[in-house]
Amino acid sequence: MKTDFAPFRSWCDAQGISTPLRLVGEGSYRSMRLPPTKEELMGQSTSPDGLVKVVQVPLDACIIGEDLPTLVEKLKYEVDKGDDSKYAPWLSLFPTLEEFQDMPRFWDPKRLDLVRKFDGGQLEGRMDIDKQRINQCNDPWALACVDSRSNFLPDETYSITPMLDMFNHDASYKTSARVDGGNRFMLELTQESIFGSTGNGNTMTTGDWTDQIFGFFKGASSPGEYQPGAEVFVSYGAFDSVETLTNYGFVSEKPNVCNIEQFKVRSLGMSGSGPAILIVDNEGSVDNLFNTMSLDALRKILATSEELEGYNGSGKISQRNEVEVFALIAGELEEAAYDAKMGVAEAESQNDALVEKYFRERQRTLEMGLKWLRNKFPEVF
Repeated sequence: MKTDFAPFRSWCDAQGISTPLRLVGEGSYRSMRLPPTKEELMGQSTSPDGLVKVVQVPLDACIIGEDLPTLVEKLKYEVDKGDDSKYAPWLSLFPTLEEFQDMPRFWDPKRLDLVRKFDGGQLEGRMDIDKQRINQCNDPWALACVDSRSNFLPDETYSITPMLDMFNHDASYKTSARVDGGNRFMLELTQESIFGSTGNGNTMTTGDWTDQIFGFFKGASSPGEYQPGAEVFVSYGAFDSVETLTNYGFVSEKPNVCNIEQFKVRSLGMSGSGPAILIVDNEGSVDNLFNTMSLDALRKILATSEELEGYNGSGKISQRNEVEVFALIAGELEEAAYDAKMGVAEAESQNDALVEKYFRERQRTLEMGLKWLRNKFPEVF
């Protein structure tokens, strides 16, 4: 059933909210799509520097809080006002609590146990970070809305922004968001991002990520092609699959160019300190900034007393030591990748498409790590 957006569109017009895109809804799925012609997209929405303004929202049309708990309370207040709320036509389109059930915080213990069995406790560890915050909130619906729909503003406040919250996520392409003149939120995209994309959604554009709060993707099949009705996405951030699953309740359908995965490495020399936690980054590398401290700890544990003499405490100790360290890592990584593969099979057998996607992405990233190790240290295989 198609969603009737007419009241919301009228409300947006009254609030001064504008976009050249088309809002489309089929069932619970909402999306922003390209208009029938390129001229409609460009129209009055192109800035002097060639950026396309895809969303413009006055800040007084947003719900803004100095922090996330304040934003939760403000949202609850407006919802309690019902039809008397200034935001009523917009709030009527917010997801129901039932529609948030894909967030792990709402899962039953059996489903959580399935994931824990095959991902080494990665998702559970991420959920533990938010456990106290979630338990302290007396309105799980409002908190889920804020966690999944809010954006950060340049003045270090948080906002739930009308129309922006109708975009779906794709991490492949990025653009920038800013507040113009101190009172108008603007999401802008380079024309190249729209008309010059490769269309495969697997290549991240270059640019300074610190200047790119949001991202944008248009799936054209060839450079320069305009596809009326094609969905337009924003990037919620450079999030891995654990983050999108935890706070948004989804895992990307296609490979996540920002995905990283963690796994545990155990050694007899670690007695009492617990296993080392290592990260396979989004390029498949294990020798990355995330792992600096863990790798140094493993090097010291596996070093001989002679090798430690004169060692400054960081970086490679010796070639022998380096090979031994990465041989240990390779064994643990192979086991983690195998567990992820078994997780895919188990989720598939239970017809759990979401958990299956989570494990497929984990398996893909861990196997990238194994490929990196084979290229870097072929002698350990």
